[in-house]
Amino acid sequence: MKKIIIALLIALIIPACVFAGRGLIDLTLGVTASSSYDIDDVKEGALKEFKFEALRFGADAELKLAFVALDAKGFYDSANKGLSGLFSANLAVDIFFVRVKAGLGYAYTYNIDSKEFYFGNGINGGYASDISQFEKANFDVNVGADVLLGPLTVGAYATLPTTCSIENGQWGDIVKALGDNWASAKLGVTVGFALL
Repeated sequence: MKKIIIALLIALIIPACVFAGRGLIDLTLGVTASSSYDIDDVKEGALKEFKFEALRFGADAELKLAFVALDAKGFYDSANKGLSGLFSANLAVDIFFVRVKAGLGYAYTYNIDSKEFYFGNGINGGYASDISQFEKANFDVNVGADVLLGPLTVGAYATLPTTCSIENGQWGDIVKALGDNWASAKLGVTVGFALL
C-alpha cells in the first residue's frame, strides 16, 4: 500500500512541478545586482552603513529545459577594465509560482586591455586561463529562488566559492563548504523577463 501511495504522489508531483511555472522551456533575460557584502557582513550590521559602491550591476540570462537551468551572469568592472561573472548549471524546480534552484558553476574574469580570460574562483590557485585546463578551475555553488509573476521574474541568489575542482576531485568539499563557509556567500538579486 505504501508503494502505491508513493507512486501516486510522484505521479502527481512531477507534472505539477513541470507545468506549474512556465513549462518545459523557458528563456529569461534580465538585469542583476550583486553585493560585495556577504552574509556575515549583513549579520554584523553592514547594511546600516550601506555604500552604493558595494553593488555591482550587470546582465543575467537563463535557459531552463525541464529541470535544468543554465545561467550566465555578467558584470562590468570599471576599476579593472573588465568583465566578471558566473556561468552555472542548476537543477531547477517550479513549485506553483516559485522556482527553486541549486547547482555548480565557474566564476570568470575577462580583462579588456590584456585580453586575458580566467575562470574558476582562484582560491588556492583554482583557476584556469585556457579551456583545455578547465579541470583545474574551482567550482562555485549557486543557490537561488525566483518568484514567477507571469512573464516577469524576481529572484534572489547566493554564490559560495569552494576549493573543489574536477582535478582535485574532493566532492565532499562542496557539502563541507556549504556547512562551514555559508556565511561568506555573496548575495544578489535579479529581475528578468521571459521571452519563451
